[in-house]
Amino acid sequence: MAATADTSLSLESRASTVQAVMWTMSISALIFVLMRLYVRVHLRKVFGWDDGIAVTAICCLIAYAAVSHVAANAGLGQHLAVVARNPNNVMEVGLLCNIGESLAIMACTLGKTSFAVTLLRIVVEKWMKIVLWVVIITMNIVNILAALFVFVQCKDPRHLWNPAIPSECWAPDVFTNFSLFVGAYSGLQDFILALLPWTIVWNLQMKKKEKFGVAFAMSLGIFAGAASIVKTIYLKALSAKSDFTWELAPLLIWAAVEDGLAITAASIPALKPLLVKVFPSTDSENYNMISYPILPLRGRVFDNTLGATQTDIVHTNIRDSESQTSILELETQKEDNINMITEVSVTYKKTT
Repeated sequence: MAATADTSLSLESRASTVQAVMWTMSISALIFVLMRLYVRVHLRKVFGWDDGIAVTAICCLIAYAAVSHVAANAGLGQHLAVVARNPNNVMEVGLLCNIGESLAIMACTLGKTSFAVTLLRIVVEKWMKIVLWVVIITMNIVNILAALFVFVQCKDPRHLWNPAIPSECWAPDVFTNFSLFVGAYSGLQDFILALLPWTIVWNLQMKKKEKFGVAFAMSLGIFAGAASIVKTIYLKALSAKSDFTWELAPLLIWAAVEDGLAITAASIPALKPLLVKVFPSTDSENYNMISYPILPLRGRVFDNTLGATQTDIVHTNIRDSESQTSILELETQKEDNINMITEVSVTYKKTT
């Protein structure tokens, strides 16, 4: 009877799922970050703080996937009773899971910070800037603390993956409860960052369908918020000691999903120039709303293609604007700026 139960436990494994999800989310996010860099560095010849933060975030996510992959090979995703047949594997899984948790926390934090810094470029309302700075500062504080708390729960951190080493530690629920708070707060930040673009875009002079398209593209972080909620449900596994190699797997999987979605959502708004390059617009109207300005003076553009009519509406700033760029080409309104909107409409018909 015991042999049957042991065989049943051996057959249950989440290891392959852990590895598949980790690498799927990492590679997907990496592709979007690389496309972002192509647009920013190659097409626009610029590289901002938000780009550097996004690169750091994807590096953390890839490292998280690699660490989790090795942990899965050692026993993560299997029952502790099976992994414990080799005590060294139990210690290896414990150590790698702790490292992975910290990397996952930082990847998520940096991905959201990158998007928040991008939004700082384009917001003009003072209250929006305040909200964004509050989000950036508090998000980084609580998440950095969470990443550190993974290792400082015990006076001797080695006790976390090797219980044979004696050490005084926090009560198990302390770190779990703090992690629950961080998870819930992280989800709230996702929804705040997803809603702000709607407030920004809705006041622009665009057709409603363009407003919906731009705002939706900039608010895809809401899916990261949904993943954060699901991840928070599994945070109780941090207190699991009897079967931690099995219980931690879903938590780490959903952490990777949240990280990948957060980094991807932060990169998507910068990809408009690439989409235009690959799929040139054939619409009668062209709204150049998700791109970074290249020249300080942007003038009027129209296409004289036979039988075509095109209207181009752009923001024109007479003042030199080399110091800052934005994805919506919105400049802060200042007294020394001259801002105007130029609308050019060319209509003609083919003559015989």
